[in-house]
Amino acid sequence: MVQGSSTLIGDLVDKFNSYRSTCLSLQASENVLSPSASEALSSRLSTRYSHFDTGTGENSYGGSDIIEEIREESERLACEVFRARHAEVRPIGAHVAVEATLLSTMEKGDTFMYIGGKNGGYPGYQQEYLPDMLSLHSAEIPYHYESQEIDYDELDALTSRIKPKAIVLGQSAFVNEYDLSRIREIADSRSMLVIYDASHVMGLVAGRAFQKDAVEKADVVLGSTHKSFFGPQGGIVLSNRDDIINKVRKNLTWKTMDNYHPSRLASLGIALEEMARHGKKYAAAVVSNSATLGKYLNENGLGIRFPPWFSKTHQLLLDTGALRIRGLNTISFSKLMEKNRIILDRDGRIGTSEVTRQGCDDMEYVGELIIKALGNHDVSREVSDFVSSLNTEYW
Repeated sequence: MVQGSSTLIGDLVDKFNSYRSTCLSLQASENVLSPSASEALSSRLSTRYSHFDTGTGENSYGGSDIIEEIREESERLACEVFRARHAEVRPIGAHVAVEATLLSTMEKGDTFMYIGGKNGGYPGYQQEYLPDMLSLHSAEIPYHYESQEIDYDELDALTSRIKPKAIVLGQSAFVNEYDLSRIREIADSRSMLVIYDASHVMGLVAGRAFQKDAVEKADVVLGSTHKSFFGPQGGIVLSNRDDIINKVRKNLTWKTMDNYHPSRLASLGIALEEMARHGKKYAAAVVSNSATLGKYLNENGLGIRFPPWFSKTHQLLLDTGALRIRGLNTISFSKLMEKNRIILDRDGRIGTSEVTRQGCDDMEYVGELIIKALGNHDVSREVSDFVSSLNTEYW
């Protein structure tokens, strides 16, 4: 309960907490904080500031020494967890991390390549968004959707013609690794940068269950801290290059954000400690749960893309053709599931990060609940009972 709550908003917060505590969350973009990380997020840090004045070299705010200790230790932990030389943990979102990185690595008029929206890429890289805002140009990386692979030969040929400054990897619908050795080879042959947007797979990269060579092969790895990584909402930038990380730090302040959020940073630091202890076990369980759930759903009437492997990440992608046969699309399917207290997004993704962190290893039962709901059986009570048996783990 919200203490002393007697307002409409307080009542709505209580209502939301009560509702979501009885729901099975299968959203690919969400996770759950440990009690310790949650406590830090709502601590007295949530109303405090810490900000160094680059002119004087002094902190603009008194009483901030401990906050800076938290920041420094969180950066150290991030370097340890991701095996990186440098970590910038202040971005208040992955989009901010992207902005700061693009500002730090590109000049006006430069071009970068990215995976297009029709292939599951992040819409923010489309020309009308970040490129237009930063006076850049963007071009799509050639990609084979059916195999979920980059066309490396065509990428090589295209980069020769259009001469981009950077290759930006990463997807919102993300189920397969890249051949980073080949991409690094192409990039080095034309003095291009490799930027890896690991927003969705950050927790799996940390746990070495996916794209183990991301930090080693890319010039920059950036992304979210609240999807497959089980921290608070926010962003992070990782790099082994001194020159790039120094520019990112400079471009965060006054250009892409002002103060950072100390309570978020403390919560992230605790999540990093938890990932250092349990990351490998957690990430492996996420990938295993995706494979098990994908196989069960596909064999029992809900088409999942890319059989027989389905996914190497925390996501499964729905076969929209199979949904149409049932008179459904990704939106109506999501709404049908929501009636049964099964929460997933309206873009055709099913995520396993949160349910894995809640200690679930019976993905066939999760699949059974989905299939029963798909057959218009009311399983909301079964879902609530099942969720009540779960507890947050890996902390």
